[in-house]
Amino acid sequence: MMLFEKNYENKRPIAYRLRPKNLEDYVGQEELLGEDRILGKLLKNKKIVNSIFYGPPGVGKTSLAEVISNELNYKFERANATNISVNDIKDIGKISENYFNTNGKQTILFLDEIHRFNKLQQDSLLSYTENGLITLIGATTENPYYTLNNSLLSRSMVFEFKPLNNKNIYELIKKSLTLYEIKIDEEILEYISNIVNGDARSALNIIEILIESKMSEEITLDKFKELFKYKINYDKVEDKYNTISAFIKSVRGSDPDASIYWLAKMLDGGEDPNYIARRLMILAAEDIGLANPEALNIAASTLTAAKSIGMPEIRIILAETTIYMAISSKSNSCYNAINEAMEDIKNGIDLKVPKYLTDLGKKDYKYPHSYINNFVKQKYLPTEKKYYFAGDNKNERLIREKLSKLWEDK
Repeated sequence: MMLFEKNYENKRPIAYRLRPKNLEDYVGQEELLGEDRILGKLLKNKKIVNSIFYGPPGVGKTSLAEVISNELNYKFERANATNISVNDIKDIGKISENYFNTNGKQTILFLDEIHRFNKLQQDSLLSYTENGLITLIGATTENPYYTLNNSLLSRSMVFEFKPLNNKNIYELIKKSLTLYEIKIDEEILEYISNIVNGDARSALNIIEILIESKMSEEITLDKFKELFKYKINYDKVEDKYNTISAFIKSVRGSDPDASIYWLAKMLDGGEDPNYIARRLMILAAEDIGLANPEALNIAASTLTAAKSIGMPEIRIILAETTIYMAISSKSNSCYNAINEAMEDIKNGIDLKVPKYLTDLGKKDYKYPHSYINNFVKQKYLPTEKKYYFAGDNKNERLIREKLSKLWEDK
């Protein structure tokens, strides 16, 4: 646990002190903080609810939580889910209750990496989020709809943070430099804004290095590029998205050589291997699918490896998976099927569950395992609708033949 106390501001690292302290100085996330947005309206009315801040690193999740605490004059407790226990949460609850009874003020508990909490730990938060003494703000880089309990999600609003653009980073740097009355060449500031890929924390860390090393006013752009050359070939936000786009399209297009080149460019540019592994996992389901279901298992194993193995070794595992997926048969039949089904639901097609498929009508339900080959013809939708169309590949041709035999009269 770490209590945020202004008295210790000057003892903190420069990058920490450069963070915004109020909404006026906060940069980015306009889609969340606009006057017509829920979070923007809440803060305008000096209110906040239990929230999950979801988005990539360095986009302002922690900073906004601290700004909210300052704006609302709440007590601020900060902890990381990797090193806090259920007993610690109980202690924070007691401290918050005593603080409220003494000062009449509520507490914000900012819990970083909340996705690392297990079910028991997440459940331990529920009573505190309900009684109003603690307002939870959980931060995560993982999709909360997959990593958090429904009971916790139902008590919270999820706010998705987007990567900052170059203009946001430049504005943030300029504002932060006013605290130190330090000048840095404009070309260098623009270059920093380009190379950090929307990560404000990285930008402020670079500024801290320049200030602490006393190089801020004497360094030239060429010298700066020499010192930070590890990102020169991958130095703009648009480069990141253009390169990952080229990577995905090369794998989808079955070109292993192009796929490996774009992979190498991302890794050389400092891209997070976890990000690449996650994209490979999505690609395995979207573009390879049932043409080669094993691809999804391999991609999942790659993501697991990426979480425990860093550079340079992870490059080998990513390369193996990339080549495997590039040379694999392709099918987007599953991708098309779920998209069409969700589009029907979005358009108001609300099919009711047939009674014999519910517990109330189970006496009329035909149990497939009671029949030859574990199959019996039975309607599972109240109307005829086809979403899955088998792709034209070896694996799905077999699937098509099997389904045709099973449902020949359908």
